[in-house]
Amino acid sequence: MPKDPQKVCNFCRRPRNEVKHLIGSSDGTHICNNCVDEVSRTIAEIERKTVATPLKKPKEITALLDEIIIGQEDSKRELAIAVYKHYLRREVKGSVLLDGEQVEIEKSNILLLGPSGTGKTLLARAIAKMLNVPFYVADCTRLTQAGYVGDDVETVLQGLIADAQQNFERVQWGIIFLDEFDKLARKSGHSVSGYRDVTGEGVQQALLKLLEGSQVPVPRGMRTGVVAGPIDLIDTTNILFIAAGSFAGIEEIIDRRLNKSSGVGFGREQCRKRDKTEVYKNVTTEDLEEFGLIPEIVGRLPILASTYELSEKELVRILVEPKNAICKQFRALFSLDGIDLQFDLEALQTIAKLAQEKSTGARALRTVIEKVLEPYFYETPSNLDISTIRITSEAVINPGSALILRKTAISA
Repeated sequence: MPKDPQKVCNFCRRPRNEVKHLIGSSDGTHICNNCVDEVSRTIAEIERKTVATPLKKPKEITALLDEIIIGQEDSKRELAIAVYKHYLRREVKGSVLLDGEQVEIEKSNILLLGPSGTGKTLLARAIAKMLNVPFYVADCTRLTQAGYVGDDVETVLQGLIADAQQNFERVQWGIIFLDEFDKLARKSGHSVSGYRDVTGEGVQQALLKLLEGSQVPVPRGMRTGVVAGPIDLIDTTNILFIAAGSFAGIEEIIDRRLNKSSGVGFGREQCRKRDKTEVYKNVTTEDLEEFGLIPEIVGRLPILASTYELSEKELVRILVEPKNAICKQFRALFSLDGIDLQFDLEALQTIAKLAQEKSTGARALRTVIEKVLEPYFYETPSNLDISTIRITSEAVINPGSALILRKTAISA
């Protein structure tokens, strides 16, 4: 009789004499001890990545945000509380037994208002990273009503799925950041000239089912509209939505409301223009509706938080204090060429002052520094004699006039 073929592992194809153990099943399939170990390690790694990070208390969240974000104390506190309450729901699986009955706890989405460059996106991104949950930034200016050219609202879920690497359990508790949310205001709202027309209102209507929590069919891949292909059914009940925007023009609405009781005569002296910080502190749901958001969507964003314009002192702190501060980044780049980049305090103050004159908030800091350092990025990689570049206030105003220390001068 012919000999039985030598048994091998059906995964790595190693024969019996090359492995310690070869385990067989009733259907004739075999697996060796090496492959069993490899599978065990793979499963352990997957579980390690998917295990939720222990929930931090609001004060702990705020303390961690302080390491990354300068200022914005009110918004950090409000977001820390909101996020803690939301993910506390995950700990109790959405309901709590109270007085003998099960109480369902609904989520509370967030509307974050504030001028450009005040840290809205950074706050949301830092929280998502801290909690180890999927995070996706959706640009609302690209969203359109179904049937129009552009992205359907379901694409925001596609982005979250991609960030979660198709792990649908993690998707269920992710965070979606709706950037430029104010651009969805309908033109019928007061003082929203230049914003979206009825299509913007259509997008708001389409977003309602996502915000409130429902089963949403999402085409696989970045396909939208009517497609003949596989879909994934995503439950948005536990996905936290943070809508954010600058809401430029809303100050007129707020001024008019706050000055309504000023009357005439001597009372008219009470009428005044308010700065942006005071404006964002006084925003109400009625102001948002007059601006052009539909009442239904305002109702699904019950938590209002605001970021405020940054002071010159705060901009200086942003330059040097956070873990990945802008000045630290540029110093690290120059260190790769063996150069010690230094900034005088007066230089930092001048950079902050120039940035404050622009309308992009903290983002302007990088623009100013890039301009200041441009001559040195061009010249120094080819000049091995430079050891130190010291940026003074004069060098900020007149790029190219920094104090330079050369290695030959040190040796001499």
